[in-house]
Amino acid sequence: MGKAGKMARQRAGEKAEEQVLRIIDANINRSMEGLRVVDEIVRFILNDEPLTAKVKGLRHLLQKGIRPIGDDFYLYRESAGDVGRRLYPESEGARAGVQEVFGANIKRAEEAVRCLEEFSKLIKPAYGRTFKEARFQLYDLEKEIIPRLVKAIKLDFDLYVVTDPALDHLKVARQTLAAGVKMIQPRDKKISKEEYLRLAKKIAVLAKRAGATFILNDYWDLVEEVGADGVHLGQEDLAKLTVKKVREKIGEDKIIGVSTHSLEQATAAAKAGADYISCGPIFITPSKPLGKPVGLKLLKKVLKAVQIPVVAIGGIDESNYQEIIKAGGQRFAAIRSSEVLAQALNLSRMAP
Repeated sequence: MGKAGKMARQRAGEKAEEQVLRIIDANINRSMEGLRVVDEIVRFILNDEPLTAKVKGLRHLLQKGIRPIGDDFYLYRESAGDVGRRLYPESEGARAGVQEVFGANIKRAEEAVRCLEEFSKLIKPAYGRTFKEARFQLYDLEKEIIPRLVKAIKLDFDLYVVTDPALDHLKVARQTLAAGVKMIQPRDKKISKEEYLRLAKKIAVLAKRAGATFILNDYWDLVEEVGADGVHLGQEDLAKLTVKKVREKIGEDKIIGVSTHSLEQATAAAKAGADYISCGPIFITPSKPLGKPVGLKLLKKVLKAVQIPVVAIGGIDESNYQEIIKAGGQRFAAIRSSEVLAQALNLSRMAP
């Protein structure tokens, strides 16, 4: 090969190397940007410290993989002439919600890290090893976050209606869901399991139509058949089984709520893996006599002690719900018994 041919080959090699470095630069940016969005979701929406630490650790791992390759990739950047800059597909122009934002960005990070793994090998084969480790950590992170995020979205409510046999279950469900209630649970200790199943299936249809979260009372083994979003367990249920056992049966993506009446019960439920707890009775209530109301004092302690959602319950109506808010509560439940149905409707309109 002549001198001119060697020079041409050298120039071609240099050009190819520049293209590889440009690809690496683009995918460093993509991976870090995607992880930053994931970080914001985990930190501010899930409010999860261990998961936030995992995301930060993953970003540090990526930086570890990038460091040996160099720190001057920006020199090969051609943002102005990048053909991708002018492309803006319809799928990028809108997001249906936080879950879709998460899905788009975790996938962006995974794909970018795969590109880093492959193209870094062209510089030095060993460079791909760290990126491979990061890629599999991303897969694990995605699997861990998705069910948590799904449940967090479903638990984004203020008023939680628990229907009671003192009033017509279906009538209460129709009217409160129409009024904007976003979480509902049929509760009836007087009917058989078969009767409860029939009732639950009917309310499940109404809840789905309204886009509301639907929770069963006690019957965790009916969650799948009914298509419910989860189950609420009382302290009497926990005497026979554990939150962990129920979780194994219904799955990570289903919601488990637990009734609590003391600080000890609240912290135990949170530690056991409950997705939310109810705390009460806050005020005197005729719907489920539980002795002396625990009051706002306990509610304040529980709100400080646990990181999961806390639902204030018991005797709450339009005359006192503001006291819950002043105490720091963001969620409260209305159980329809001797109280008039209008209270639930008013609560749904007045809730902040």
